[in-house]
Amino acid sequence: MKFGIGGVNKNIKSGLVGIGGVNKNLKEIYAGIDGVNKLVWSAVVAVVDRLYNTDWASDQNYELNIDTLATINTVPCPVLNPRGIGGISDRLYHCNMDVKKNYELNIDTLSVINTVSSPATHPYGIGGISNRLYQCDYVADNNYELNVNTLAVINTLASPGPNPSGMGGIVDRLYHCDFGTDRNYELNIDTLAVINAVSTSGNTPFGIGGINDRLYHCNPATVQNHELNIDTLVVISTVNSPGGYPIGIGGVK
Repeated sequence: MKFGIGGVNKNIKSGLVGIGGVNKNLKEIYAGIDGVNKLVWSAVVAVVDRLYNTDWASDQNYELNIDTLATINTVPCPVLNPRGIGGISDRLYHCNMDVKKNYELNIDTLSVINTVSSPATHPYGIGGISNRLYQCDYVADNNYELNVNTLAVINTLASPGPNPSGMGGIVDRLYHCDFGTDRNYELNIDTLAVINAVSTSGNTPFGIGGINDRLYHCNPATVQNHELNIDTLVVISTVNSPGGYPIGIGGVK
């Protein structure tokens, strides 16, 4: 479906996002449309919403089922000791602290498309909203907005905590986690100021990110992945991670 009808379907979502600023309500709007258009929209959402997890112990990247968090695919990381994975609308990114690199990955094969030096001295976490990309630095205590094509820095702001350990979002909301404060945060997408901060209640927060309207978080201490409520940041469900030390989670939207 994504590549049918004259190649137009693959641009349906991006085209609709520009209509009157109502993109965050598109699913509700299209839920009321019968027939072919509803089927096309359902197919597009199914293709676009894909979730990934990276693991420090196994050095693997995984594609996960968005509902069960079961493994769909497993591919070795580009370099040992990964630190983050996440995406924007239709592009996926990954980072590694040891070599201080950011990567763009193919969303199907998880192979490397592009490699760029990270602005972070200790890149932990990468991900974004539908059209904007962000990263955090575990030691420099900075959050960055990156150019989605070149991965160059657009903006740098101090992190709200001393050990930023994850960054990612849903279609139009950005989230962050910090190991030092044991908190998950929602951040302003422009200023990166804190909108909300919630304790993880003893979890080890490493990695946060999501798909269109669902948010996930990983906890290496318990070797689990969690789905979070996008407003309250409380845990909705918990599933054992496919690896031994889940350290990044996020998807395309």
